[in-house]
Amino acid sequence: MTLWFSAVLVAALLVMMPGATTDEAGAAGKGIVDYRLENAVVDLAAIPALVDEMGPDGLGARWTRVLVRWSSLQPSSGSYRASYVAQLDAIVNGLHEKDIKIIMTMVDVPKWASNEKLWSSPPDGYKKGAYEPFYAMDIGNSTVRAEFADVGEYLARRYKGKAAYFECWNEPNLGRYLHPQKRSGDATFGPRTYLAMLRAFGAGVHRGAGSATVIAGATAPRGSDDSYSTTPQTFARYLKSKGGASAFDAYSHHPYTPRGTRNGAPDQAPNNPKRCVTLANLSQLTSLFPSKPFYLTEYGYGTHDSLWFGYPVSTATQARYMRKAYAMMGARRQVKALLWFLVADWGPNTKNPYDGSGAYTGVARVDGTRKPSWYAFAGRNSVTIKAPATARRSAAFKISGVLTSKRGRLAGQTLLLQTRRPGSSAWTKGASTRTQSKGAYSFTVRQKQTKVYRVVWDGVRESALRTVRAN
Repeated sequence: MTLWFSAVLVAALLVMMPGATTDEAGAAGKGIVDYRLENAVVDLAAIPALVDEMGPDGLGARWTRVLVRWSSLQPSSGSYRASYVAQLDAIVNGLHEKDIKIIMTMVDVPKWASNEKLWSSPPDGYKKGAYEPFYAMDIGNSTVRAEFADVGEYLARRYKGKAAYFECWNEPNLGRYLHPQKRSGDATFGPRTYLAMLRAFGAGVHRGAGSATVIAGATAPRGSDDSYSTTPQTFARYLKSKGGASAFDAYSHHPYTPRGTRNGAPDQAPNNPKRCVTLANLSQLTSLFPSKPFYLTEYGYGTHDSLWFGYPVSTATQARYMRKAYAMMGARRQVKALLWFLVADWGPNTKNPYDGSGAYTGVARVDGTRKPSWYAFAGRNSVTIKAPATARRSAAFKISGVLTSKRGRLAGQTLLLQTRRPGSSAWTKGASTRTQSKGAYSFTVRQKQTKVYRVVWDGVRESALRTVRAN
């Protein structure tokens, strides 16, 4: 889930059969988020390289999300900060040049628009009476509502032809983005406040660009229906019951598998499906708005344990789950895009970024080295396999081939040789080897009986099958 404490998403699931040539099913809906383009202050000189990494010569993302920090854009009522607008211009222009569709997402209430009455009841760990950007805006103030509508209009008009999707807030069912969710005598404060925000923002966006898409929701995967959080189901049902569907064109959700889930695979239900919505039970939301397109604007698995989020798995499993997730969503016409979070891991401790305080769902590590998921996302991976049709029992023979990706032939990647008996579906892991300078690999094999072979780039790609008959 998006990093609230700081600034701060392919390939399909294919088991390669002979003749299969692609691993990019559902490519039109694949997206990824780079937090380095979402900071309150972005290094303008770094933008071209970051965009190149996401673009057609890199990951090949078709979608991305960019947070628009309202408090940075409009620190004072009635005016926009020129330096922040210039930053947004540079980001939007760079992404548009790479033909990446942009979802602009509002977040962070400015001090002048905040409901100051809420400051006296802060969440644990925060100073009483002090402003924080997560306090709900003063939605009862007509001037504040009008200014929020004007922001939507401003963005839609300024970026017309370059950005056409505008998401109203980030994870508004969590107190860390919209606090509180409940008040004494007001059990629906969070969703009620959000609906008023949505109506104002959506109207403004459509004034600025009638063809723009207003996206509601962006809900976090789970909640408790207390002052701190609202379940995504409760939140969406409230919007539906109050006629909120007329205020938006599409809905969004962040269907992460929460840490602590008993079975973390994308197709496995969460521990408590009444309070949590992952990919496995996404229909709980899509069925509420069956005529609305859905955008899953954050998703991912971590490769290191984090204090905050990101179900931790191995790097190979991360790539495997990525492929599975995109295959699942590719089969759902209502879902238009799934955005992986993140491009690169992030850690606030520069001396030890993997101390658990960061986000490790990236397809690359903090130092830029690529995980298997980078290649799974970028696609165009191939593991060729060459083997004899027959071999004498117990005599040595070779299985060989070449590993290639979108980046060309790849050296230094670990490949696994797997075998099974004809007619069986259970694979047995055999030897492993690393690819050589031009992506070549080879295994020396002996067999006493006929076997089926494949070579696996774990999590990323499987070769075609080859049967070697024993004689």
